[in-house]
Amino acid sequence: MPNKRAAPPPPRENALAIPDESADEIIARLRRVEGQIRAVQQMIADRRDCHAIAQQMSAARSALERAMVQLMAQSMVHCLRPNGQGEKELSRLTDTFVKLLS
Repeated sequence: MPNKRAAPPPPRENALAIPDESADEIIARLRRVEGQIRAVQQMIADRRDCHAIAQQMSAARSALERAMVQLMAQSMVHCLRPNGQGEKELSRLTDTFVKLLS
């Protein structure tokens, strides 16, 4: 059965303006990260090997970072379009992106 999407909320200032397909991809990534975090929690509860836990935590962090990069990139692409939010928003997104990566 196809996924029925609720109507998007009315536009507001600084609202996330990316295509539905991109939002779905980012949400899917975040759900995978959520599963990884649950697995790490279980590994700690089970007193598994520290190195294995650290490796899984690193993988979850990398997956979260990839989701963040995808979100920021999609937002920047939207701002570069003629009907985008303009130069001010692009500058704001670029500053945020740089801060998050440093």
